Amino acid sequence: MNELMELRPAQAMAASLFYRHKKLMLMLPRQFGGKTELGVRLAKDLCSRPFPSTSMFVAKSAGARKKATREKFLRIFPKQDFEVNTELIYLKRCPTSQIFMASIDKDPGNQRGGSLAFVHGSEVAFWKMDLGMSIPDCWEGVLNPMINEKEGYALLESTPNGQNGWKDVWEDADRLGFHRFKLSFSQMVELGLVSVDVYDKIKREMHPLMFEQEYELGWVTFAGLTYNEFSESTHVQDFPGPLEWQKVAMAIDWGYDPSATCILFAYQYGGVIYVFDEIYAHRQRLPETAESIRARQQLWDFQTFASVGDHEEDRNDELTLGGIPVGKADKVNVLGNRLQIKVRLHNRTLLIHPRCTFLRKDLASATWSEKKEGDLDYSLCTWGHYDAEAALRYLIRAFDGYEETPPVVNPHEAVDDASARAWRLQREMEMPL
Repeated sequence: MNELMELRPAQAMAASLFYRHKKLMLMLPRQFGGKTELGVRLAKDLCSRPFPSTSMFVAKSAGARKKATREKFLRIFPKQDFEVNTELIYLKRCPTSQIFMASIDKDPGNQRGGSLAFVHGSEVAFWKMDLGMSIPDCWEGVLNPMINEKEGYALLESTPNGQNGWKDVWEDADRLGFHRFKLSFSQMVELGLVSVDVYDKIKREMHPLMFEQEYELGWVTFAGLTYNEFSESTHVQDFPGPLEWQKVAMAIDWGYDPSATCILFAYQYGGVIYVFDEIYAHRQRLPETAESIRARQQLWDFQTFASVGDHEEDRNDELTLGGIPVGKADKVNVLGNRLQIKVRLHNRTLLIHPRCTFLRKDLASATWSEKKEGDLDYSLCTWGHYDAEAALRYLIRAFDGYEETPPVVNPHEAVDDASARAWRLQREMEMPL
């Protein structure tokens, strides 16, 4: 059984419900509840019992699975007792007590088969599966049958992600045999688990929709303009291009017709992303795109840059071979990516130069789809496919938080060598070891 001292209060409440009901759906605030960590501790408890048991940890992606292994499993599972890697964990004194490490980002059907004592579905709202399978389909058709034979345990945990399949299974909990437990951020304040000052600080610094969804655990719906925070008077400004020492970020959304190829160029300084130029062209072939990029390099005289491109690997590879290195853009969780942009607009940490005509147009007009939660209504874009919005998403996802610091110049270099040497020596003494 889990030691009470190891569990936070919200985790202890959830653990009690888990062992009593065997199937639990859990929602706790981001970073404060410890949803995934609780599941890991429960798996450790079940795996440590004096008889063989098989469990499965199901992450949203292979990357999330590996991250959980590094940040949680390796910390919680004692090395002397367990063998831990990103594919399988087992109890050394009983190797048939195992935890399979799975991800749901490809064909979920690959996980079928076998009989499990415990399934832990992590961040369920952010599962994105191929082959058109929904979150309810995955639970009922793939995961649930594996615990039926042993009347096993199940933990499904997440924060909301719009009104997607996580909402569907949450509202269908009774039929699916689950008990539900949700503890919002404001409820944690009422219980004395979070201070009012911490609550007020996070609420003040976050976008209202993000706070409602990730901390108050509300089923946020998206309607109307996607980027209603965008204002020409606030976010469109005339500013200089990159300085010589700054690395430029470049993001490409490939298209031909009716969509367009759009390339955005930006740098970050003082926590603000400055999008200073764009290329936007219909029916532009790859050699012409490469020439356009080289022309921008020459125009702005930037020496170093990093870039990502949409999933047109042949085009990305051709540019790379031609001396313009392009990595593959991260397209996981598009809604979360759009919320990143909304947060930056809300906090005024995204500025756009007036010359970026199509980016301004996309941000001003992009509208949420009424048919698919978190997606755009592309039928309203008569000039393309919101290609500049897509390029901005890749840019923000890849380079959010990346910033080069300006080089430190010795102020005594032009005075005399002795003063310059003394300044360098002083800096070396001040540098941390």
